Amino acid sequence: DGKETTNSDAPENNPQYTTVYVGNLTPETTQLDLHRHFHQLGAGVIEEVRVQRDKGFGFVRYTTHAEAALAIQIGNNPQYALLGKQIKCSWGSKPTPAGTASNPLPPPALPPLGLLTTDLASYERQLAMSKISLMHGQGAHPFNKGNMGMMGAGAGQAMYDSGFQNIAAAQQMMYYH
Repeated sequence: DGKETTNSDAPENNPQYTTVYVGNLTPETTQLDLHRHFHQLGAGVIEEVRVQRDKGFGFVRYTTHAEAALAIQIGNNPQYALLGKQIKCSWGSKPTPAGTASNPLPPPALPPLGLLTTDLASYERQLAMSKISLMHGQGAHPFNKGNMGMMGAGAGQAMYDSGFQNIAAAQQMMYYH
C-alpha cells in the first residue's frame, strides 16, 4: 500500500492547531469563568477565550500547539470540573491562521472572595476523601510508634533542639559574613 498510517493534517499532528474546543459548559458559564479555569490549569499562555453560552461550548486559543495539547489533556481530567460540571476538551475544528499575531491575554481577575462556592465544595470533598483514604489506608498509620523505627520519644525533641541551633548558626553566617 505504501501510505503512512498517520495523518499529518489531523489536529493532534498539525502545529497550526492551537485552539481548544470546550464542551459541556453550563449556561451560566461566562467568558471570564472559562478564562479563569484554563488559566488555573497552567497549560500555557492564553491568547483568546470565546463562549457560546446558549450552545454550551467555548474556545480557548493558546500561543502554541503544545500548550493547547496540554490544556486538552488536563481539562479532560474529572478533577477539573468547571462550575460543578465535567467539561469535555478537544481540538478546535480550524487551524489558527498563519501569521496570527500573538497577543496574550492578561491573567483573569480573581473572584471577589477568592473562591467560588463550587470550588469550595470541590475542595471540601477532596479533603474529606483524602482523610477517608488515610483512615482506611493499608498498613499502620505513619505516626504509630511501631513505625517510628529508631526515633524514640526523646529523639524528636533532640532533633528539634539541635536543628534549632543549626538554624541560628546559619542565620549568623548569612547576616555577618
